[in-house]
Amino acid sequence: MCFSATASFVAASVLVPTGIYCLRSSNQVDRRYRAFAMLPLIFGLQQVLEGGLWLALAQGDASAAHNLALAFLLFSHVFWMGWIGYSAYLVEETPRLRLLLLSISVFGALFGAVMYVPLLFNEAWLVATIVQHSVHYQLSFVTDGYVSQRLLSLLYIGVILTPLLLSSDRYHNWLGGLALVSGIVTWALYDWAFVSVWCYFAAILSLYVFYVIARAAQKHYQVRLREKGASDN
Repeated sequence: MCFSATASFVAASVLVPTGIYCLRSSNQVDRRYRAFAMLPLIFGLQQVLEGGLWLALAQGDASAAHNLALAFLLFSHVFWMGWIGYSAYLVEETPRLRLLLLSISVFGALFGAVMYVPLLFNEAWLVATIVQHSVHYQLSFVTDGYVSQRLLSLLYIGVILTPLLLSSDRYHNWLGGLALVSGIVTWALYDWAFVSVWCYFAAILSLYVFYVIARAAQKHYQVRLREKGASDN
């Protein structure tokens, strides 16, 4: 499999309009799913950033590459760490589980910020390069020397997957299962570029959201038609 600027931009060209459709449809069907419905859109925007990073690296524009890498990592290391749990929290009906999911969301955002914010002030802590047709983000964190980056990676994966798998909503469960499989594959085959490749796989998998929202929208439309027919009679 070869990744490139083209792969990122093609993915974005599909995900962004799909995400807009999902968001608009969720407002009509069930507003609790708005955060869930936004996944393709936000993943699409993230892929635009990495597509730009590919181009900047190819052109040797170090400044642009660094800024685009920071923007990409803002999504991967802060936004997703909080948003996934928040998405599951919004649709959860079990009070205790809602509290747990919200706690994971808050913890994830804070944990992500601790990893990310120092990168803004230490340029040498972030180096993006192309390694074996994938983007490799070489990162340093304030916890280096105290906690291994391998352990941080496992915690990162856990914060992302746990809300999806714990949720009582089957749609989040299915997405979590798909993300888990893609994470295992990425860890096994692309461990040197885990963040980039897993985000790419997750972006593609977010098209599952379209399937969920489109089905719900179709059912909603059919119910409205039956209600209209009944009122006309």
